Amino acid sequence: MWFERRSRSSRRERNCEEQASAPPRQGGVFGSLRQPTKQPPKNAAISSRRWTVEVSAELSTRLRRAARARARPPEMLVNDLLERGLEQETLRVHAEHALASLTPREQEVTWLAARGQTNRQIADALVISSETVKSHIHNVLIKFGLRSKSDLRLLLLDLGIRWWQDDTT
Repeated sequence: MWFERRSRSSRRERNCEEQASAPPRQGGVFGSLRQPTKQPPKNAAISSRRWTVEVSAELSTRLRRAARARARPPEMLVNDLLERGLEQETLRVHAEHALASLTPREQEVTWLAARGQTNRQIADALVISSETVKSHIHNVLIKFGLRSKSDLRLLLLDLGIRWWQDDTT
């Protein structure tokens, strides 16, 4: 993941002073995050948490400019960016699991469908019937939670999965 939390849930019972005094773990270009120093009561409903974010000077300047351009506080912009990034990461993980669950034939059909080929073209290329192609595509779309071949192509493009572009047609 492109950022790291300082501690895991199994270590939540740590003393607050230890958490506040411990240095943050490095998070690469995006800086690092520290767990909040004050723990909410264990039985309280947790709707949000505050995190201290340490970023590079360059990233800080870019965040301030972007927040100013959108007339929003930088904290809200960072929250929105993190939320979108986590949603994208969730989609990517789901897509990777779906890709891993495809049979070899479904992978071939996905590869050809993502290249924009029709069911007839896919059937001819794989020497199978159009009905079999439809069945494979139906199974692939279910595994990805999608409705059409164009949705499949867009999802794979959005996630940076372009393994079908090795060949040119």
